[in-house]
Amino acid sequence: MTNRLALALCIILLAACAAPRQGAEDTWGSRLSDLVDPVVPDALRFGKRVPVLSPSMRAESQEFALAERREVRVFFTVQNTTRKAERLDFATAQRLELSVRAPDGKRIFLWSEDRIFEPAPAIVVVNPRERIEYEAVVPTRDMTAGGIYSVEAGLVGYPEVAASLQLKPN
Repeated sequence: MTNRLALALCIILLAACAAPRQGAEDTWGSRLSDLVDPVVPDALRFGKRVPVLSPSMRAESQEFALAERREVRVFFTVQNTTRKAERLDFATAQRLELSVRAPDGKRIFLWSEDRIFEPAPAIVVVNPRERIEYEAVVPTRDMTAGGIYSVEAGLVGYPEVAASLQLKPN
């Protein structure tokens, strides 16, 4: 490599690494990784890559009158806050798993328990600064007024992409 070519390559790398960034990823290593990652295919990497996604969860109403509701809608959102598309691989048509636990810790509802999922592998790509949202209905039939119930949701096959919230029936 000639000296001019080496110098030009160093200037390009430094300029790319010095570009302004936002968030907690602002390190020299992560900036350099942004340049190298698109070039190295995932197939050449060791082990399963953990997606960098921000999960959150909300309910249409976290506190409600039990006598007036037979179910509560909950929403599980997965946001890609990075500058790189995130790939999620699923073995079946199921994407979400959701469970409800009573105040004593006993599971009273499992969302997938009475559903059948096609064994169709699929890939979901979450582009930078985009999100996916799943909606589920939680029945209130096994709840009692005054208890605090924990609702936990996550992506199937990705235990690190999970969130929870509490429901308080009156």
